[in-house]
Amino acid sequence: MTFHLPFKVSLAAAMTGALIMLATAGPAQARNTFLMQPLSEVMTQPEAQEKLDPSIRLYFADQQHPAIQTRRGGFYSSNKVRAALRTDDESCRLAALQSLLALQERARQVGANAIVNITSYYEQRANPDSQRYECRAGNVVTEVAFKGDMVTMGQ
Repeated sequence: MTFHLPFKVSLAAAMTGALIMLATAGPAQARNTFLMQPLSEVMTQPEAQEKLDPSIRLYFADQQHPAIQTRRGGFYSSNKVRAALRTDDESCRLAALQSLLALQERARQVGANAIVNITSYYEQRANPDSQRYECRAGNVVTEVAFKGDMVTMGQ
């Protein structure tokens, strides 16, 4: 025996079912937590001591530096790391280090021996601070972005 419902009744039942499913679904757990982290914790970690090139000097925000001989352009780097199994602090430090390494690689490519005016640059918004950097920590990824000016300066 076949029982046919009018189209309007079938559509109403389908819509009701969809609304019930949406209402009972839990809220999304995504996050994008804004953190200002100390640069000193990035620079003093053993991995930074091993990997950062001391011949390409880093000057953050308005830090004093020797006279610039040649400007070689600006550059920005945005690095994401997996946040799983790491604390926010750990993943922020790792993403910051990777972003600084990318800046140094660019400096090497253009023949610069220093990077000045390094600022946080998340979503292409400058956040100048010579002591801290901006980190965005999520459940899945953590991101740090820096921009800086590639320069050549005297020894």
